[in-house]
Amino acid sequence: MEYIVDAKEMQRADENTIQYFGVPQLVLMERAALAARDAILRKWPEIFSESARILVAAGNGNNGGDGAALARLFFLMGHDVTVIVSGQEERYSPAMRKQMEILGKYKTRSGRNLRVIVDEEWEREACRDMENYDLAIDALFGIGLSREISGIYRKKIEWLNQLSGKKAALDIPSGVSAQDGSVLGCAFRADLTVTFGFLKRGMLLYPGREICGERETADIGITAESFLGEYPAGTTLDRKTDDTVKAFFSRSRNSHKGSFGKVLLMAGSAGTPGAALLAGEAVLRSGAGMLQIVSPPENREIMITRLPEAMYQELSEDTDWEKLLGWCDAVVAGPGIGQGGLASRSMEKILTLMSDDCLQKPLVLDADGLNLVASSERLSGLIKAYTAQGGIVVMTPHMAEFTRLLHCSIKELQAGRPEKMEQYVRESGVILVGKDAATVVGYAEEGAFLYYINQTGNSGMATAGSGDVLSGIMGALTALTAVRQKAGERKGTGAAEKEAYFQAASVAVYLHGLAGDMAAEKYGEVSMKAGDLMRELPKLLKGCMS
Repeated sequence: MEYIVDAKEMQRADENTIQYFGVPQLVLMERAALAARDAILRKWPEIFSESARILVAAGNGNNGGDGAALARLFFLMGHDVTVIVSGQEERYSPAMRKQMEILGKYKTRSGRNLRVIVDEEWEREACRDMENYDLAIDALFGIGLSREISGIYRKKIEWLNQLSGKKAALDIPSGVSAQDGSVLGCAFRADLTVTFGFLKRGMLLYPGREICGERETADIGITAESFLGEYPAGTTLDRKTDDTVKAFFSRSRNSHKGSFGKVLLMAGSAGTPGAALLAGEAVLRSGAGMLQIVSPPENREIMITRLPEAMYQELSEDTDWEKLLGWCDAVVAGPGIGQGGLASRSMEKILTLMSDDCLQKPLVLDADGLNLVASSERLSGLIKAYTAQGGIVVMTPHMAEFTRLLHCSIKELQAGRPEKMEQYVRESGVILVGKDAATVVGYAEEGAFLYYINQTGNSGMATAGSGDVLSGIMGALTALTAVRQKAGERKGTGAAEKEAYFQAASVAVYLHGLAGDMAAEKYGEVSMKAGDLMRELPKLLKGCMS
């Protein structure tokens, strides 16, 4: 997995690289400019086939210094460069001041194609060239911005957004919060964002994620060693890091059904078996060795016909949950079960029985399972008691389900989603999978809140049944993790054990989104349905293992 950083974590890594390791700041800045130049050349080679007109909007801090260095590099390539510098010279950061001194010397000697415009000249000089820039580069603000943009800076960003050429941002688009992706008054809308060292959290959360355009992370010499052992709280996966998935699914030839986990799935209501079928097939397609579905008797015939690989048990007041819990490695409860009395009583029996150490099993709660917990103090209390004694509970709410758990509005949740996630996992002890356009998985352990932000998936997955498929994938990977914990392949209790289940949940979300991306490529985002994700899972996992 790759690290994600917030503003403070990145600033600490930057400072450690300079102060502890002794890498000069100007060296880092030069590497940032070189990396940005190369990324832009790869992205838009057609712009540079002949002399290009390039505009760089630079602030007075280190982000502006990156921009000034990049302007120099493009100028030395023979391009026509205009630099708009914001703020008073006496307020320049030391590195920005040095970069402007260097730029000034080049301008003095051969400045015909290099213009530097300060605030006082901007409206008079620059606005006449609205349609004439091939590329506009935003280097106004860095990741430290935390206040709303106003005044001349707001005017500049609004003007930059109206330019007709391509647009690139350095580190993060100005106006996007590095903390949560929110827009601080206004924001530069980039086609490409070249970020330095590590992805910033706000670049992966909406609306910042969309404003960034295509994202590229550049190695400028700030590495994991720069954290000096105090690592960031956030991680992510992308298509370049499939080795994580390959390691997760690695198999010994000397294996049997029990080696890959037995999943108990309580799903489906009387006469509505769709959620159970989708989740059940996803369990088996995701590598589980055995599956037992508990569903109302009305669903028996279609279950054994459509999914003969699974075992079937009738859901009733007499269901032998103790026996079923003794058999399985992980439980998935909730898809399509409804919120009636039998479903609620069955949930209570499961949670009560699992408080016995001999029957303690990881539990994945989805859909109606979450709604039952949200509406019942008794069930909510059982969840907290179970996690307090070391039990693993994975909850997978979409935003509406999460508001029911929190007893708040969508607007309140959107205003502080990361903070509300952290608060809930600290209070409940669960691993929370907050499903959204940018799904976030989080858990709290030993005072720290750790999280994963997903980068796969698309709007075509906003369709009925998609969450049931995720429940099945999650159940299979949770069961596999339980088997490995039991066998000692991944030793650890407490924090290490919870981390293993957190990673399983993160990989499940990643695979679910990647299957959705493959389905979208084949069917289009408008026409795809949940079953299309299932059809892509075998090809996806085969590709990850090759």
